[in-house]
Amino acid sequence: MNAATETDVSLLAPYPTEWARLCARRHNMLIEGPPDATRAVLRLLEPDIREPIVWKRPHAPFELPGVEARALILENVAALTAGDQAQLLAHLDGLGSLTQIVSTAEQPLFALVTRGLFDAALYYRLNVVLLRLDASDLPDAP
Repeated sequence: MNAATETDVSLLAPYPTEWARLCARRHNMLIEGPPDATRAVLRLLEPDIREPIVWKRPHAPFELPGVEARALILENVAALTAGDQAQLLAHLDGLGSLTQIVSTAEQPLFALVTRGLFDAALYYRLNVVLLRLDASDLPDAP
């Protein structure tokens, strides 16, 4: 991915309503698509996300943020174990209720919900605003 891809706001052009909602109300957001596209969108969103931000990268151990965290970015949320999902949902129901969650998934997360592999209640808490990207959303895509 080149520098233009990392900051190209054209990635968000198809989503003016979702972008406005995120910036105005700081809703939870689920971004589904290829990792390069979701990372590029996360970089675009970062200045508009409440600080302090806790960032959970892929393959990093899952740890709940402290009460001081105003935002949690979860890359590859589909990889959370059932136990991690339960912890996150409990956190959102308690002290983390004011924490904005921005999560990414490489594939549509609802497919995992329908197969019983992802908690439905957590899915709906994360999916207040949904952006679905594909490789053609990247500026360098053919």
